[in-house]
Amino acid sequence: MVFVTVGSAPQGFERLLKEVDRLAGMGTFGESDVFMQSGHTKYMPLHCESDDFVSRDEFQHLVQQASLVICHGGVTLLEVIRAGKVPIVMPRRKQFGEIVNDHQVEFVQALATKGWIIPAMNPEDLPEAISKAKQKAQELRIPSSSMVEMVSRSIDELCQ
Repeated sequence: MVFVTVGSAPQGFERLLKEVDRLAGMGTFGESDVFMQSGHTKYMPLHCESDDFVSRDEFQHLVQQASLVICHGGVTLLEVIRAGKVPIVMPRRKQFGEIVNDHQVEFVQALATKGWIIPAMNPEDLPEAISKAKQKAQELRIPSSSMVEMVSRSIDELCQ
């Protein structure tokens, strides 16, 4: 599942949602469902499920379940990073009326240099960012082995 979140800013973020919806319609995400938390954006996606807002618990569940998280450049991305994910982040921009100043651009650039996020500064950057995120997910995947299986079973048994 792909989770897209634009936060709760009073301004919409149509540029991000429209492009993700277009990419979903083209099959960019493969068989994955795409769920959008659209906030105050009035755009109604054609190829994705959406809801204006989700509860905190549902947000955390969606982040944990997502194979890919795409979000804005606000505080939300820190929660995604804390959950062990490397999000694709597109900053809201003042010139499009998405935010009051361009602090998200600076924040995204700073975190990208650390390798904590995959930046997509504009909608046209999303396909390459998605490709990088898929590659990174493959690199981070722990290879299956009998030792990993044994440890996993032991942890499951202890938790019961």
